[in-house]
Amino acid sequence: MDFQGYIFLGVGVAISVLGFFLKKEARKADSLDQRLGKVETDLAKNEARDLERWIVANKLMEDRRQDIQNLFEKLEGKKSK
Repeated sequence: MDFQGYIFLGVGVAISVLGFFLKKEARKADSLDQRLGKVETDLAKNEARDLERWIVANKLMEDRRQDIQNLFEKLEGKKSK
């Protein structure tokens, strides 16, 4: 019997199935790389935005603190008169 043709056929099928699954995994890895890149850019944008919000919030808190100090100074000035 001539099994050489069947051996080549079996090896060919095995290689094509292996290639199919490797290609599928490569696509999945590419997709995950793209999603990771998008998440990283979104995170960087959010960090920059959050930093800006903290700067504004700290400035507003400092302004309120100055206003309260001025009010107490005015109240103490009226008490001493």
